[in-house]
Amino acid sequence: MSIVEKAAEKLKALQQLGLQASPPVESESPHPTPAIERLQERVRSGDQGGETESPPWHIDHMALKRAGLLAVDEKANDRLADEVRRIKRPLMRNAMGKGVEAPVNAARIMVTSAVPGEGKTFTAVNLALSLAREPDFEVLLVDGDIPKAHVTRVLGLEKHPGLMDVLVDERRHPDEVVVRTDISNLLVVPVGDRHRLTAELFGSLRMDYALEELGGRNRRRLVVFDSSPLLATSEAQVLASHMGQVVVVVAAGRTGQHLVNAALERLDNAQYVGLILNMSRLPASENHYDNYYGQYARLSQGEA
Repeated sequence: MSIVEKAAEKLKALQQLGLQASPPVESESPHPTPAIERLQERVRSGDQGGETESPPWHIDHMALKRAGLLAVDEKANDRLADEVRRIKRPLMRNAMGKGVEAPVNAARIMVTSAVPGEGKTFTAVNLALSLAREPDFEVLLVDGDIPKAHVTRVLGLEKHPGLMDVLVDERRHPDEVVVRTDISNLLVVPVGDRHRLTAELFGSLRMDYALEELGGRNRRRLVVFDSSPLLATSEAQVLASHMGQVVVVVAAGRTGQHLVNAALERLDNAQYVGLILNMSRLPASENHYDNYYGQYARLSQGEA
């Protein structure tokens, strides 16, 4: 009888006695998979089939028009688009380093005014929309007017975390509050939860870090801040200290020269500062306003 036959006979005899042969035990791998890798693999497996990115946030143009942030008819919109093009050209040249003396942090643009009601939010929104049409740039519109939060409210982002949440909570990364919109090349950061120490938070090292993450590491991204008026809040001046370019909106026939001068005195001489004459009834070629460090252009719509 061969060895195989003997083994078969022995196995048959054991089965007749009601015993079962134990299955062979596999030897343990000499290099077991670390627990963290097994966990990561489980997470990846769980993510399969699910959405990896939330849908873009819808920008309601009708809501913007009702809020006075967009021109109400096509003729006015065409005129506005041409005027905003004049405003953005020097800003873009500086951001690309093509200006005569391009300022530091030129990709950070703050839109402000001396006092409320001069059209700064209207200007900031339309400037951001116009810049987003440029194929070489991505634009991040940040609502930096913490008390008013007009951009946040009009876009329906009141419940979304925003800039203040990043400054207060160091565990939150700035990218977490960036909202991608359904307008090509346009992103938005809302205000978030308001804080009574806004000026102090704007002047903190955490603010420096947040600004670097929001725009400084991407040379193709322009960051446009809608700021509170310079003479209305203390944080506007602090925010301006982080900017390379500041656009000051002046309402024609409404803002006194002494208010404009007081606002300009709160800015740093190293910045590029441009003045915009808003709500003028005269053609752009007939408008005259003193230059500060930059240029001015005219807007004829909006008071937000």
